[in-house]
Amino acid sequence: MKMDETKGRLYSGAGFGFLHTILMAFSMIVPAFYFSSLDISIAVYGFLIVIGDVISFFMKPVIGYLTDKYGERKFLIGLTFFFFFSLFLIGLTKNVIIITLLKIVSGIASAILFVIIIIYGLRTVRERPDSKVGTFGATKNLGWVLGLLMPGFVIDRLGIMSAFYLVLVIGILWLVYMFRATKKYERVKKIKVRPSLLFIKKIPLLVIYKSMDLAVFTAFLFFFTRYALQSLGMSRGIVSIIVVIETIGFSFCQYIVGRVSNKPRRKYWVPLCILSHIVGILIMVYAKTLIEYSIAGLFMGIAGGFIDIWLFSRISESVKKYDKGVFYGTFGWSYDLATIIGGQIPVLFVSIGLNVFASMLVFPGVMLIGYLLSKKEE
Repeated sequence: MKMDETKGRLYSGAGFGFLHTILMAFSMIVPAFYFSSLDISIAVYGFLIVIGDVISFFMKPVIGYLTDKYGERKFLIGLTFFFFFSLFLIGLTKNVIIITLLKIVSGIASAILFVIIIIYGLRTVRERPDSKVGTFGATKNLGWVLGLLMPGFVIDRLGIMSAFYLVLVIGILWLVYMFRATKKYERVKKIKVRPSLLFIKKIPLLVIYKSMDLAVFTAFLFFFTRYALQSLGMSRGIVSIIVVIETIGFSFCQYIVGRVSNKPRRKYWVPLCILSHIVGILIMVYAKTLIEYSIAGLFMGIAGGFIDIWLFSRISESVKKYDKGVFYGTFGWSYDLATIIGGQIPVLFVSIGLNVFASMLVFPGVMLIGYLLSKKEE
């Protein structure tokens, strides 16, 4: 294994991830602003959030396996185009049926692309992975900061359509960069791979941890955005700043924890993740001021940094190079489940007259149960 390939994949993959998270943030927050302006009900709103992830759930393990055989390049290029172009087209219509179809396409492409970028960037990482995982994740996730910050200010000044045109420009630049950067790692011939199904035993706990962690972020992003705009009367720019604080905490925590983490120290990261989520959610439930909402988001972001270092370092060490596609593809169920659960549990709480933010305590609660059960089995 040449170190040049490991570094090349790690850094270019982090760059792809940075651009992807910018547009992922756009795909979450811009449609949220757009749907609010169309007066779509909360039930339809929740459905549009999760529909693409339901379909991508079944596709990820298959596509992950195909990357093990054929490489990632063609999948990266094709899915990038479908993701940003279908997202751009959403802004050209007010027809709910067409919006739904485009949301399905962009959601599927984005969800699968997210996992393939991880496969591409971390495939050759194995020894002492903590700092590499921290650098990769921190760089990649900084895209959330720009992606969540830009739409509010751009839309407030130039209108909603300006954000959709910005998606188109970023997408084209990303596609050109990806086409050139991946050329040196293009697979000429397919590789014979026979993935062992023994990895299935490792998946459930990892999926529980990551899906519940991301469900907190999903619920915070979607429902705080809606609540802040419609009930608190905040501007889109202020909403974006509060959400960005969460992502800064996430990225900063990944980088710092990656620098101090090693195999013995990893045992602390899952409990710290759960505790940080609970503190953040409790602050959120009782928050009255901008500072309190910001602190709540910061704690939730820090929680995500802890769990990512634990997860991806563990996977990098224990999974073989040409099994990582199918492994990450299956582990990628976490991201679909997070969007589905994070988008629907708060809707359920609202329908029975309970606090939408209190519903988020369910997620670290499930993580805690999974953690305690795993300790009993050790």
